[in-house]
Amino acid sequence: ESDHERVRADIIVETLRETIPGYSKSDYHSDVEEAIILFAPRVYQYVFWKNSKDDLDKFDKLYHLHLEKWKRLRPPLKLSSGIESELKSISKYFDLGIAGQYGGEIIDLLEKNSLLDYFTCHLTQDDFSLTKPDPRYYEQIVQRFGVFPQQCIMVGDRIDNDIIPAKKLGMRTVLVQVGIHKNQKPRIPFEIPDLELNSVSGLAQAILKVAEM
Repeated sequence: ESDHERVRADIIVETLRETIPGYSKSDYHSDVEEAIILFAPRVYQYVFWKNSKDDLDKFDKLYHLHLEKWKRLRPPLKLSSGIESELKSISKYFDLGIAGQYGGEIIDLLEKNSLLDYFTCHLTQDDFSLTKPDPRYYEQIVQRFGVFPQQCIMVGDRIDNDIIPAKKLGMRTVLVQVGIHKNQKPRIPFEIPDLELNSVSGLAQAILKVAEM
């Protein structure tokens, strides 16, 4: 994910410099941090909209130009270090499901690394018409499992898109603080996850602990 974010940042800065001379990496990181604090559902769209100064045509042009570059330059997904041992431990006690935002690419990555069999249910954004943070997105996943939300533990890396909608359904939650949203903070007590980690290391123990709550 860090490789993804570095490349994305370079592309966005390069694209915005075409109309905003002097736009810098520092400006970009400041805009991203602002988007995260505001719980903007789409961080990169926020950055482009802010710098388009309410000009929709300008936003469309710049945002789609950046998407074209991203499709050409996007690095392949990589697995987090230590994830295999965590999945192995978790799967001894729980049925695992994945609902990723990267489409079939994440499923292919798991299969390539012989990890897909740890999951009894694997879905992607391609399987749904709804998307995060709509709670109905998670409700559909629960229905695929044939269980109640109260029987589920949601593991995610965003408070706005993962923790809040899962808690609204009655799920317990684990927040893994990685990626560009790692410094996102809850605004009210309800948004506090049941447990927080700063990496996937220790995820199995965290889930066992939350399951006992």
